[in-house]
Amino acid sequence: MPNKYEQKAEIEIDLHGYTMLEAGSVLDDLFREAKYKHVRIITGKGKNSENGPVLPNFVRNYLNSRGVHYNQSKLQSGGEGALEVFLR
Repeated sequence: MPNKYEQKAEIEIDLHGYTMLEAGSVLDDLFREAKYKHVRIITGKGKNSENGPVLPNFVRNYLNSRGVHYNQSKLQSGGEGALEVFLR
């Protein structure tokens, strides 16, 4: 169970520039491999997207649909452009 003290992610996955299909494939692989307990997923804030942010909502919905616990990263770890994901 995550706590208020700093925790270091075992791996960081940067999805900047990925399409939803590509991001979904990366996330599917992450769950299939089941190697990590704490993953930082960088989605970005979507400020460079023509139609507004897409990946942040896509990734949150993906995680919610699988019942995965996550928190927004602390500011020094990416803030609203990154998620701390806790698996297993």
